[in-house]
Amino acid sequence: FHKHRNPCEAALKQRSRANRASPLNKSCPEVPAVENGIIVIEEVEGQILGTCVCIKGYHLVGEKTFFCNASTEWNAPVPTCRLGHCPDPVLVNGEPSSLDPVSVSDKITFKCNEHYILKGSSWSQCLANHTWMPPLPVCKSRDCGPPGNPAHGYFEGKDFNSGSTITYHCEDRYHLVGTRDQQCIDGEWSSALPVCELIQEAPKPTPQTEFEKALFAFQENKELCKAIENFVQRLKENGLTMEELKYSLEIKKVELEAKMLS
Repeated sequence: FHKHRNPCEAALKQRSRANRASPLNKSCPEVPAVENGIIVIEEVEGQILGTCVCIKGYHLVGEKTFFCNASTEWNAPVPTCRLGHCPDPVLVNGEPSSLDPVSVSDKITFKCNEHYILKGSSWSQCLANHTWMPPLPVCKSRDCGPPGNPAHGYFEGKDFNSGSTITYHCEDRYHLVGTRDQQCIDGEWSSALPVCELIQEAPKPTPQTEFEKALFAFQENKELCKAIENFVQRLKENGLTMEELKYSLEIKKVELEAKMLS
């Protein structure tokens, strides 16, 4: 009996052997064959590029793409195709618990360098399809970036490192809605960006009686002496006597007491 071979796999291996040929640029060294993978050599915009592809069931270890540099050398070692292992876990600003090839079903843990915090799962497992689950985490700086400014507002503070605080303020005629003081905690500000809302001025009441007009004139002036002078002048202009003023005040008092009891 003859052993049957996967025609696709055989073709890929044959192409792998064929790709041992010298690259297009004769000055670049020959690329060795990659077991269980192929290397495609091509010229792109005058530069000689090599791309490695592994057959199904194998994963790439090393740089997928490399090129022949000005010194007529390949810029990176030729990659390899491994069987039964997951791709090497890469954690920028951190490190996995093992740097050795990880077999199917094995688990590894992760930790970040100082001043960085782990975002994602602290562990991952190599599955049968050579993928990591949960997905590999990332290490994020504990420091915060500059916060945003709300419309018609600004913040005070120049330190955005972990633990630092900033304070928000609004322009004149605006009031703050949200958290005024915020702190940088593990790379994020403690609260959402506040907003500055326009302060709505209450409409001034329209005077009804002659007495109310005089009282309104009194309230318009911030200087006490001037206010009294305006008040007396307005009383004279409207022909009101002190007795009438006293009577009007008594009426107002009764109206206020009635409102309080209702």
